[in-house]
Formats: sequence, structure tokens, C-alpha cells
Amino acid sequence: MFFRFSFFTLLIAILFFSSCKKEYSREGGSFRNCVSCEYLPVCDSSVFVYVDSVDGRIDTLENTMQIFGDTTIAGKKFTSVSGFATFNTGLYANCDGGDYRLLFPLSALGIDVDSIVNDLLQTIQLPIPLPPGLINIPTTVQTSVLKTAVPVGGMWTDTIYNLSLPPFLSLLFGLEYTMIEKNVSRSVFQKTYSNVMHVRSELKLVSTLITLPLDFTIDYYFARDTGIIEVQVSSAGVVERSLRLWSYRI
Repeated sequence: MFFRFSFFTLLIAILFFSSCKKEYSREGGSFRNCVSCEYLPVCDSSVFVYVDSVDGRIDTLENTMQIFGDTTIAGKKFTSVSGFATFNTGLYANCDGGDYRLLFPLSALGIDVDSIVNDLLQTIQLPIPLPPGLINIPTTVQTSVLKTAVPVGGMWTDTIYNLSLPPFLSLLFGLEYTMIEKNVSRSVFQKTYSNVMHVRSELKLVSTLITLPLDFTIDYYFARDTGIIEVQVSSAGVVERSLRLWSYRI
């Protein structure tokens, strides 16, 4: 009877702990809270140091990570993580099933929302004026920056804003992703990373009445068991910002 109770107690405990998204590691004699995402691993006190080049200027970004806990968004559990890499204001992350879905301020992508809205208002020509405040692009975005199951050349799109005023206007503003490379090697400074995923994100605006060029792309390079090793932000084909991993400690 004691053996049966012990066996089932152990089985329940194993199932419970294996179902948790969080992991814990022991370092320096204490337990650390970690997020178990292969291509975006972070723990409390993880350190990432990036060399950041903006408009010819070079800076060093050193981030000591913090994990603030979990919250539920649209029925999905997200973990709150402090700022790092291009997400300097922090983000919420969920990587269930290899779908790396993040929630963060739109400004983290270098997108000037006010400028986009002003350009739209100046371009749109309608028989009736638009009501004030009708075009209200959100300041935060929830998007999948990586889908590990998508093959090379595969694409997916996340809608940021959608407006429909039939028969005059339809407007869709979003991020379109393409899997450029999978499981490749990439050298950043003096280190070569294996199992790298290269994803390209493009800003898209589709409308029935207007054509507004948004030649804005972001190239992400994710290395398994390391995270973001490089980010390139380009406008009109010119790299405006380059962020590369100098050193890290998970």
C-alpha cells in the first residue's frame, strides 16, 4: 500500500513539473527563475552585452535580465521580461509550440506611429472627411517574431491595425515575416553560432485607395540556447541600425 501511494505521488509530481513553462537552475548555491524558450532563453540575472551601431555611432548595451512573473493575455500565459536587445522597454513572451509570440511597445521597432498616421491623413482623399480619431494605430503590438516550424521561404503576417469603411476605404497595417534561413551557422565578432534562425520582418500597409510605401525591414538572427545574436534594421534598403551580441551569460 505504501509502495502504491509513493509511486502515484511521484508520477503526479513528475507530470506537474514537466508541464510548467518555467525552469529553475542552480547557480552559486541558489535557484534562479528561467524561461524555457530554446531560441530566447533568459534567467534572472542573465547578462547580454550588445554592440549597437546607430547612424555611424557605436554604443554598448549591457542588460542584466529580470523576470517579473506571468500574466494571462487572451487566454495565453505570457512571462514579463525586462528590457534587452532592441526591446529596451521590456516585453511579454510566450513560446508555446515554437511560436515565439511577444508583446511590446511598437516604438521598440523604431516605428514612428504619429508620422505614419499623419502621412495617411495627408494621402487619403475621400468624398467625406474622416471623423477625428478614426485612425488610431495602437502603441503596442503582439506578434510572432519567430515560428520554428515554418520552412525556409515560408511566410506569416500579424495584423497591427485594420480599418474598414465600405465602400470608401479599407486599410490593413501589419508585419509580414519570412523565414530566410534555418539551422545555419553565423559568426558574430569572434564567435560562431550554430542552429541559427534568420527571420525578416517587413512593415506592410495595404489599402483600396492609397499606396503608401513603407520600405522598413528588420532582420532577426536567433541562435538556439543563446537567443538574439544579431538584429539589423533597414529603411529603403539601407541598414540604419545594427545590433550584435558581444558577450552573454545565461
